[in-house]
Amino acid sequence: MKTFGMWIALFIIVQAVLTAVQFFTTKQPVRWALRLVLIAAKALIAVAFALLVMAGPVFLRPVQPLLTVIYAVLLPDAAADLLTLLIWHGERSFRHLRRASLLLGAAFFLYGTVNMQIVTPEYHSFSSPKLTETHRIVFVSDLHVGSSQSFDITRRTVEKIGAEHPDFVILGGDVTDDYTTKAEMEETYRLFGALGVPVYYIDGNHELVQHPEYMPDGIDYSREELLSAIERNGITILRDEFVSLAPDLLLLGREDMADLSQRRAVTKPDTGGFFLVADHQPVSIREHLALGADLQLSGHTHAGQFFPLKLLYPLFTPTYGEYEYPRGAKLYVSAGASGWRLPFRTEEHCRFEVVDLVPAA
Repeated sequence: MKTFGMWIALFIIVQAVLTAVQFFTTKQPVRWALRLVLIAAKALIAVAFALLVMAGPVFLRPVQPLLTVIYAVLLPDAAADLLTLLIWHGERSFRHLRRASLLLGAAFFLYGTVNMQIVTPEYHSFSSPKLTETHRIVFVSDLHVGSSQSFDITRRTVEKIGAEHPDFVILGGDVTDDYTTKAEMEETYRLFGALGVPVYYIDGNHELVQHPEYMPDGIDYSREELLSAIERNGITILRDEFVSLAPDLLLLGREDMADLSQRRAVTKPDTGGFFLVADHQPVSIREHLALGADLQLSGHTHAGQFFPLKLLYPLFTPTYGEYEYPRGAKLYVSAGASGWRLPFRTEEHCRFEVVDLVPAA
């Protein structure tokens, strides 16, 4: 509730500041060309702030909430400015602009806030002649427990995962982060451990690299307490390790790229069957293809989380969805089951992946 209260309060404050700025600036006549430049500048600033929140340097942590809210206010305001320019033929009326800006801003704010609180399954089917029986796997990443969803949402997400009756569950990293309390962390792994099926865990960057210097009371639990809670609930931790899930199915769980000193070179066992890789970040697909991987499941990107970052991220990394490689090998990048820091998501919905591996006909 504290996070939601801060989020709403900041939104109201930034809207009030924008209203004051517009009240004075709309009294000045502005040519069409200059107005279009100003609209584009507002949109670019909004996108830049979103990018700084998701991929900026860590020292920006204290101002990330403010940057997120400015993005959430400024992007729909740029759209409103363009809309009023087209409808009212260039008339720069405070009344027209403010109404359009508030309407689009409220809709954007409501959609992004509600979107973060709804988690749904995404279904996939992959066939291979290497499989002799059907396996159902649930892959869930980027829960960021306690960061941007209420814990009731986390609890319901685990219930939904159980309702899919998977043979195995893979926790694909960033299950928790700096903002997760010890009680939330322990309860999360208790819930996953109680699913009654084998559960496998790999680290994400937020589990490996934490920043207590930006937390008023520090991180609520240690790395040792995290690993203890995972193992205590019967969950298998994979750190560059192979495990045979079935006679026809081999899993490699990778250590995250956030700490390269911990990541080890691996050699695939001389076994047949379907070769599945779980790696939090979708950046080592070529290495895994060289090992003979048939399918890699990753997360990390949140599908951009903030519009239009899903269009920019592919310049640097696979971002969301299915990618096909030689030999029919595939990479699937999940949108993730939650998001980072604040309850706001304007890209893809929050999802976990239900993967059916099926023998080829």
